[in-house]
Amino acid sequence: MPATAYLANLIAVAAKGGAAYQGPATIYLELCSDTPTATVAGTPIVYTGYVRKSYTQSDWASDGAGQLSNTSPVSFADPGGGEDTAVSVEAWTAGTNGTRLWYEELNDALDIVDDTPSVLFAAGALTWTVI
Repeated sequence: MPATAYLANLIAVAAKGGAAYQGPATIYLELCSDTPTATVAGTPIVYTGYVRKSYTQSDWASDGAGQLSNTSPVSFADPGGGEDTAVSVEAWTAGTNGTRLWYEELNDALDIVDDTPSVLFAAGALTWTVI
């Protein structure tokens, strides 16, 4: 998962001896219908009942070499109406608005339609490599 320009700068400043960076206590994951970049956010998917999924810092594990991965499953709400296709996921600092931290393009697009099971990422399915 690449870091956004915002997060990359926070890490760089901390690495050169500037202000230390402390990540947010809770990260909010958002499914997107397109592929974001380091400077441009993705377009959130739209279906009835969809909201960003909160995930606490304790739900991430470090491999000791610069990579984080989710330690428990991440499940989004069941679609209650509408349809969309998710091609990426982003991490934000808040449930609405907030600051975008990182993003990842999904290996396979997820077609989300009314009355299908919720989107579920198994433990270890989401990884973020800092370096």
